[in-house]
Amino acid sequence: MSGRTSPRAWQRLLASLLFSASVTAGCGRPPPAPSRSAPPPSRADGPPAPSIDRDFVRRLALTKNFTLGAPVLPTPAPDGKSVLFLRSGARDRKQSLFELDIGTRAVRAIASPDAVLAGPETLSPEERARRERMRVTTSGFTSFEISRDGTHVLLTLSGRVFVLTRATGAIKELPTGKGAAIDPHFGPNGRTVAYVRGSDVRVIGLEDPAELQVTTGGTARKPHGLAEFIAEEELDRHRGFWWSPDGSQILYEEADTSGMDLVTIADVAHPEKEPDRVPYPRPGRPNARVRFGIVALTGGPTTWIALDDARWPYVATVTWGEHGQLALCVLDRLQKNAQLLLVDTRTGATRPLLTEHDDAWLNVDPSVPRFLADGRFLWSSDRAGERRLELRAASGEIVWTAAPGYAKLVDVDERARRAVVDVHVDPTRSVTVDVDLARGTTGAIPPGPPLDTTTRFGSSQHDLSVVRVATPTTLARHWARDRAGTLDAEIPSVAEDPGPIPGAELGKVGPDDVRVAILRPRGFVTGRSYPVIDAAYGGPHRNMVQASPYLRDQWLADATGAIVVALDARGTERRGRAWERALAGRLGDVPLGGHVEALAALGRAHAEMDMSRVGIYGWSFGGYLAALATVSRPDVFKAGVAGAPVTEWRDYDSAYTERYLGLPDPEKAAYDAASVLVRAAAKPAGPARPLLLIHGTADDNVLFTHTLKLTDAMERAGRPFELMPLAGITHLPYEPDLAEALWTRVAAFLRANL
Repeated sequence: MSGRTSPRAWQRLLASLLFSASVTAGCGRPPPAPSRSAPPPSRADGPPAPSIDRDFVRRLALTKNFTLGAPVLPTPAPDGKSVLFLRSGARDRKQSLFELDIGTRAVRAIASPDAVLAGPETLSPEERARRERMRVTTSGFTSFEISRDGTHVLLTLSGRVFVLTRATGAIKELPTGKGAAIDPHFGPNGRTVAYVRGSDVRVIGLEDPAELQVTTGGTARKPHGLAEFIAEEELDRHRGFWWSPDGSQILYEEADTSGMDLVTIADVAHPEKEPDRVPYPRPGRPNARVRFGIVALTGGPTTWIALDDARWPYVATVTWGEHGQLALCVLDRLQKNAQLLLVDTRTGATRPLLTEHDDAWLNVDPSVPRFLADGRFLWSSDRAGERRLELRAASGEIVWTAAPGYAKLVDVDERARRAVVDVHVDPTRSVTVDVDLARGTTGAIPPGPPLDTTTRFGSSQHDLSVVRVATPTTLARHWARDRAGTLDAEIPSVAEDPGPIPGAELGKVGPDDVRVAILRPRGFVTGRSYPVIDAAYGGPHRNMVQASPYLRDQWLADATGAIVVALDARGTERRGRAWERALAGRLGDVPLGGHVEALAALGRAHAEMDMSRVGIYGWSFGGYLAALATVSRPDVFKAGVAGAPVTEWRDYDSAYTERYLGLPDPEKAAYDAASVLVRAAAKPAGPARPLLLIHGTADDNVLFTHTLKLTDAMERAGRPFELMPLAGITHLPYEPDLAEALWTRVAAFLRANL
């Protein structure tokens, strides 16, 4: 978005283009979405298509897929006598803080955003960006922190910091000064709070109102104490400062973005507003330069940690454990090599504890390392073909390897000589098991039906945990449980009841045993053939086939009269290193080929699936796959819906893209092969299939540029498409009216074209 065109002129031009594209794109004006009372269209080759249930899709939108009202971040208090959690109303995104008393099972609201803040909530640009990276779409209290002694709770609202005293219920605001306070955290003693304001780290006491500025010299382009874009978006690290165990020092990140490319994100619906110019890391281009330093609360110079940022530009994890060890896990730019560095906190010197290498790429496990009192530490690696938990000596040598199917470390109880881990029994089912710290033996896998569980510990006794359980026919529920098995207290949800959930048929297909979930329309008739819709993602680090409800996909099956399928072909996680690393250098061909093969196998196994009428839809990487499939394989896919698609990997973020494709200049062929633009620009040799493109114009993850470039390429090549621009919307549209309109449009488009 550079050149001789001014930002304001560009905004006006883009707004005009969007208006024109939304009306005339490719094959003309899109068919109007049916009204609630409109009669369903009929087809000559079969029974009338079902009506689109707009009432249910509106309920989906208003309830955030029936998740509003469910407990959020349920955390046991340190004394194990209660569980604190956030919860909204069933149709309200504003969350309050609640407490479940374990002894009485009573639930009470202990902090409401309306009670502590008059007027509308406002967010700073930095906080909006953090929430976008963390996929937070609620309001009110979106996080909280309990002090180590359990006496206080830390809350934030509109960039202001509040402290709740649990014994009295009193809430007071800390005088953090002018400007938004970002990412506050208690000090180890629970009597001080650190946060970022004005691009520097500051500390304030609960009783002493004098704010202390700990770091100096931070700017908007070189902030102190905030994680950079890549750490948040691609490495799952959302913190930029950490307390020392004794509370006397703070470790902080400095992220210098001055050398990065700036991209323009304009509010096309309001051309009178100045566009945002934000640093964005693209493949082969400069990233933020990060360094980490330690500073005393009493002030003085920063002790900078000795890091070779040219060799190790990414800091994936930071651990400053209760036993004093400070360790950083660093990655090279292509993420094929990593080192775990132990830091001397007095001098900033580092020494490697271990080195990891993978010819394709390394995955980061944010739950490790976890240091024990004697200097040993827990680590995880999939160098042997499957991720396993490891106990390492203080020098870094392996003591034992355990836990087949390991997913993450949940808790460590050194007194009981026990670690707790989540493991995947198979790609669709996860459970929690114990690992003996002395021998590395793993507890028995609990029997039962397919479940999707996650566990959270919080009590200092390591006894009380919170367990989340979902099944194919029930919404997720949360229980507080003790290790003795004498307690099973449900943390109540007030989420709206969606009604009976048919549940997906989970199975395997083809010679590779690709996991699939099949959802048939409720009016399914044996012996009749149905079109098929591939509900796709296909990218790394996400599985579509889970032992959980498929509410929106079931609605889509009902609305279109099609059989909706989700599948996890090669490149997805939970099936070992070789299965996932098949994506290396082949980010488009491998998932697309896997979906084509699995669909063919489904057609052979299920006569009711009409493989001459296959559609595909997806969002983000799923949007990329849907666009790629529609353009590249018109022999298989008759229509596609691509939401927020990456259409040219040279325009996506550096860390994600280079992890799978390498650098763009030496790997030009791999980038061209993965590009939707390259394929769409060619005149179609056979039938050109219709594609519906949906994209938020304010998306700072997958920039709107991707869709704009694709529409240009398709227009020039004579390919049919429709465009639904979402003015001012970022990567995840969640506003109820918009979500209802969006999914109704998706259903109408697929129904009309299949």
